[in-house]
Amino acid sequence: MNDPRQPALGYPTLAEDLLGRQLRARDHWRTPGAERLAMTPDALTALDQAQHDNTAGLKRIVERLGRWPGRSAVGADACQAAVDIAVHSDHNPALQRTLLSLLQKAVEVGEATSTQLAHLHDRCLVNAGQAQLYGTQHWYSPDGILAPHPIADPAQLDTRRAGMGLPPYDEQARLLRERHRPTSSLSAAAEDKSTHVRERHAA
Repeated sequence: MNDPRQPALGYPTLAEDLLGRQLRARDHWRTPGAERLAMTPDALTALDQAQHDNTAGLKRIVERLGRWPGRSAVGADACQAAVDIAVHSDHNPALQRTLLSLLQKAVEVGEATSTQLAHLHDRCLVNAGQAQLYGTQHWYSPDGILAPHPIADPAQLDTRRAGMGLPPYDEQARLLRERHRPTSSLSAAAEDKSTHVRERHAA
């Protein structure tokens, strides 16, 4: 039975699409970088293709709506799914920046949250080679330690985070370290693949 307290979604089919994409990709998004480095080339290619498909799907939805798929259109959960897809659309930085602009507008009218905006904003900054503002983006260093990408004006980090609805960084960093413990075998794998492995977290 429908909950009468929940408003009807404007685009339930689009919500279902976004949630399905999120569900299929979630296991990969949550896989520690060390494990991803150990995946076969064929497996990595398949994962990359899946992310390309997700990005293309989100692009089609945004074009159909003419705006970010916010709460009133697809519901809070599907809005988060769209954020997750956008954050992982690193292969198309131009589109990622466009999505950031649309998400900013959605936040301004109450259709998305500032916390969601913080994650995508940081991701765009990191992809542009700039320091992040909110400390939400991390990577595995060659010694297997999960570390934040460079952060602008670290002394004001928690002030900025509080303004976006995020908890203090040290509190979240502790939880991240517990979840993603150092991996002794990562160093060799990282040297072989010559890449930094990005991690996206709800920081």
